[in-house]
Formats: sequence, C-alpha cells, structure tokens
Amino acid sequence: MNIQSYQWSVLKPLLKKRFAELSDDDLKFENGKEQELYVKLVRKTGKSEEDIALIIKGMQKAYLQHSTML
Repeated sequence: MNIQSYQWSVLKPLLKKRFAELSDDDLKFENGKEQELYVKLVRKTGKSEEDIALIIKGMQKAYLQHSTML
C-alpha cells in the first residue's frame, strides 16, 4: 500500500462512510505501519487484502488525482 499521511485525511472519512463498522481506532494511520492498517481493515470489513487495496487505490485516484498533479 502506498499512502501518504496527507492523503489519509481525505481517505479516512471516505472509508468510514463506506464501512460503518470501522472506528477511528481502526483507521489510525502511522507511517511505516501500513500493513497493520491493512490487517485491521481486512478483519473488520471481511474483505480480502486485495479488495481493500483496490478500494483504497480507487479512492486515491478519484479523490486525490488533482492534488497530486499540482
């Protein structure tokens, strides 16, 4: 997973909206601990790690594309 901390402030509420079962603690992001975040998301959502990666990539592309082009 390739997430920057500045991106997480945009992605976190989107994930929380999509998956109501996720808490703020589940979505706590720390640089270098992305794999632990994935494990929490997989466990809480019941989705596979590949599905979570696709969801996050899609959100990055849809919501962050313009900010990365600046």
